[in-house]
Parts: sequence; C-alpha cells; structure tokens
Amino acid sequence: MLHKFVTASLSIFVILSSVGPIAHAEAPKENVIIVFKNEIDHEAITKLNGKIEETFDNIAGVAGEVPETAIPALKKNKEVQSVEIDQQVKLTGQVQDWGINTIHAQAAWNSQITGKGVKVAVLDTGISLHTDLQISGGVAITSYTKFYTDDNGHGTHVAGIIGAKNNLIGTVGVAPDAKIYAVKVLDEEGSGYVSDIISGINWSVENKMDIINLSLGAAYDSYALHQAVDKAYNSGILVVAASGNYGTKDGMGDTVEYPARYDSTIAVSAVDSKNIRASFSATGNSIEVAAPGVNVLSTFLNNQYVKMSGTSMATPYVAGTLALLKEVNPEMSASQLREKLRDSSIDIGIQGKDIYYGYGLIQAPTIKENLTNQENTSSEMTTVPSPELPKEVVTKSKLSTSVSVNKTTYYAGNKVYIKLVALDQKTKQPIIKGKIKLTIDPPKGKTWSVTRHTNAKGEASYQLKVSSRSHKGTYKLTSTTTVDNYDTKSVSRTFKVK
Repeated sequence: MLHKFVTASLSIFVILSSVGPIAHAEAPKENVIIVFKNEIDHEAITKLNGKIEETFDNIAGVAGEVPETAIPALKKNKEVQSVEIDQQVKLTGQVQDWGINTIHAQAAWNSQITGKGVKVAVLDTGISLHTDLQISGGVAITSYTKFYTDDNGHGTHVAGIIGAKNNLIGTVGVAPDAKIYAVKVLDEEGSGYVSDIISGINWSVENKMDIINLSLGAAYDSYALHQAVDKAYNSGILVVAASGNYGTKDGMGDTVEYPARYDSTIAVSAVDSKNIRASFSATGNSIEVAAPGVNVLSTFLNNQYVKMSGTSMATPYVAGTLALLKEVNPEMSASQLREKLRDSSIDIGIQGKDIYYGYGLIQAPTIKENLTNQENTSSEMTTVPSPELPKEVVTKSKLSTSVSVNKTTYYAGNKVYIKLVALDQKTKQPIIKGKIKLTIDPPKGKTWSVTRHTNAKGEASYQLKVSSRSHKGTYKLTSTTTVDNYDTKSVSRTFKVK
C-alpha cells in the first residue's frame, strides 16, 4: 500500500529603536530569464552585478537576478536573443483525476451529495497542512512526535483522495465536504506497530467517527487487531482496508493482507484507468470491491500534488464513496451501507463476486427524491452500464534488483547489514521511492517481513542483530520490489549464523 513532517514557520521581525541614516540604497533587483543566440556569456551578466541561479541544459539560457537598471544593457547586447521577466506561474484551475470520472462522483455532486457532516478517520502517516485540504482534527499516536502532521506524504495523499476541496485549485476528492481527521499511526518511513493501529481505531470509536480508512497492512494475523476492528464495526463504524500490493502478476493465490482479511473490514483491490486489475493488487476471497488505484493524482507534502499507485490509493476512493452514501442515508447501519456499496458496484470481472474485483467497481450514489410520496424513504440508486474490458496487455519496464549482506557468516553479537537496491534495468537509473518487501526466512520458526522504500540512490537498508537466542543455520533473504509501471522483481540470497 504504496507504497514527510510539516510545521508552520514563524517569522520574527525585530524593529531597532535607533537606526542610522542609509548611505546608499541598493538598486532594485529583478528575476529574469536570459536566452543567448549561441553560447551563454556569463561575464555579460556578472559585470552588470547580476547573479546566475540556474543554467538550462536544453537551451542557451540562464535564470537569475539582475538590477532593474541593467536590463536595457542586456537587451542591447548583440549576443543576447531575449531578456524576459521570470514571471510566476500559478494553478489556473482544478484537475479532476481520472478515478473521479470512473466512479461517477460528479453525478453525486450534481445531486448535492458531497459527504457533508460525515467524519472520516485516516489512520496513516498523518496529514500535512495543504491549501486544498481542511483537517477537522486528529491525534498522533506514534511515540516520537506529538503532532499529527505528515512527515512521509502517504497520509496526505490518501486524505486528498477522500476529501480534497472543490475549490477551483489543485484536485478534488470524492467527498469534498467530508470531515477529515488525521490519526498518525505510522512514522516517516511509513512503518508502525499493530499496537498503535489498535490505539488509532479505539480513538476513532471514542470520537464517534463514521468511517475509518486503513491504507496499510500486515503480513500476519493479530488477534488484538481483529478484536479492535470488530469492535469498531459493531459500534457502527465502516472500516475500509487496503488489500495489499503483493498480488501475483497472473492473479493466482490468496495474497490479501491484514486487516483487510477480516470480515468486519471492506477489502479493496485496485484497478487502472481501463478498469483492469493492477498487476500488484492482491487477490483472494476477502476482496469486496475494486476502486481506482494506478497513477492517482492527489495532495502531497509542501502544498504539492503528486501521482501515486497502490491499493492504498484505491481504499480512500471507497471511503469517500461511503461518505457520500452515509450523507444520503444517515439512518442506515454500517452493514446496510456496506450492502448499498456492493449493490451499486459494476460487475467488471467474472460474473458475480470474484477474487479480483469482489462485487465490482464502486460507483458514487445519486438520489432521485420522490417529494410527492412521503412514505417512500429509500434513496434510488442509479449506475452506468458495465464497461467493456480491453484485451490489450500493457508492456511494463523491467527492474534490476539486488539484496546483499556485509558478511556471509555471523556470530552472536554481530549485526547483519542488509542492503537493497532497485534500478531501471535498461537505463540503470535509480528507482526512487520504490517499495521493497524484505522477507526473512530463518532455519527454524516463523518467516517475517519488513517493508522499505528506496532513496534517491535507489537503495534501502535493514539491520538484524544476532543474539545468543538466534537460531543457528542458514537464513534466506528475499527482496520483492514493486514499482508502478514496472514488472515486480524478486531476488534472494542467504547467510549463515553459527
């Protein structure tokens, strides 16, 4: 489930009580772009007290700062093609992501259904301050910070899919008027503990949330987590969970992670813009519905917008759609709303419920109010015809991956330094923010996994400490890298503990 901390800056102005007269006023500066006819002449700029801040690779030009009075001289220079003010560029409109069209959210908005008054808890890495988001509240449960602001980006992206404002800038969420709450349960690496997830769920119950979004997953069952999710659902909260990004390319096997496997959660798989299951999307009997999850545009850190892929992105599409359904049917129970979600979904896979799409692709509700018949209190749902599934196969790029250790044999007290690398096989360029699942298979006992994301060098790391209680024998490490538009790649190696 694809798979950063923002604080408000404080500017301090100090007024000096006694300031001497200014002897020389500095000439006003202007940000400019200068294009030369042939080669860049740095001296032509610096001799006029200009400063070059950026040199362009594809044209003979630079961007920088020069005194206003120097601009006429630059324009008269025979080697200069043009001098122009480096004007500011701003968003001039709102981009509606493809997924919004796929689930027909616009039809709901046209019926004045926008998620008004519905409370959605996003249990994730937190939510950053963003001009396109309104955070109604929240809590930080992670031990290292008291603030629920996002220091990874994942939670902010998820929140935007649910409720980015319909304000003519940036993008727009499925339920733009829903109340979004940030429940920070994951750290800056996107990792966390089951105990923190449980605390986040309990906070959601205590604060009377309507919907919980869990764009996260664990490889193993947890009795305590299961109990917490069941309690939330039984208290009337809809719990939506990502099915996971470790589906096989051929769609074989049951690869759904926890808590999406629990009956009390709505497990979500991901489709692309052609309504085809994403190759990474988990499969299994637990899958309940499918939603857009490939190249989804949403809010991000530092007031930015980025595209991300994963069942983490599909899950908030479902949470947002449930917020619309909740607004239309405020008296319905969680189980009734869940049934509405299923019934209004478009069957896009094998006829009936299947392991790839569940009951089908979710659709936003529209309502036709019968004002003359007061006895009819139900909302009439409308959907669009089932789209044809394209037959073509999308060709994906290939990865070059490796997993290595600093030694081949270890003893008690040693540390195993594991290095993971992901590169584009053709260009050898690093894969940035690639998701790597590292599975450790010991000679005895249970296999376990951790997830890491690659840095700017395409690298990630993990450490193991060998203790006197560690099982002796051969350990197997398997690195599975998942990146959008690339084939999933797995490699293995071993080391020994003596």
